[in-house]
Amino acid sequence: MARVVVINILLILAPFLFYSAYILIEKKPETQGEYWNLIPSKLLFAIGLIFMGIFYVTQISFQTPIKDGVYHPAEVRDGKIIPGYVSAPEPAKAVKKPIEDKADTKTTKEKPEPAQDTEPPQKKAPPATERKTKNI
Repeated sequence: MARVVVINILLILAPFLFYSAYILIEKKPETQGEYWNLIPSKLLFAIGLIFMGIFYVTQISFQTPIKDGVYHPAEVRDGKIIPGYVSAPEPAKAVKKPIEDKADTKTTKEKPEPAQDTEPPQKKAPPATERKTKNI
């Protein structure tokens, strides 16, 4: 938390520090007093806020937190404190399913083969309406 506060203070003060370095390096000692009285504090503060915004956007976009993982709490080993950490989860083993051709399963259906011990099915007689009869 202290690190975040220090970074924020430095980001807001950075434009003021750059401006004061500019005055000390570029301006003559006789006219430096005038420039110290004319500091554009609102503009420099706004630039500092822009620096903070850029800093936070880059931190958020480039940071890669571990979302799912195993938390290991802090512990003491051999008199040394080992801080807690989150380890990456182990990759799940992919279960490979056989690939089925959907076109084949819809159009063709497997017919069970008849048992070898049984006789082949006999043909049924056609219905009475379809029988051919001789007209006399």
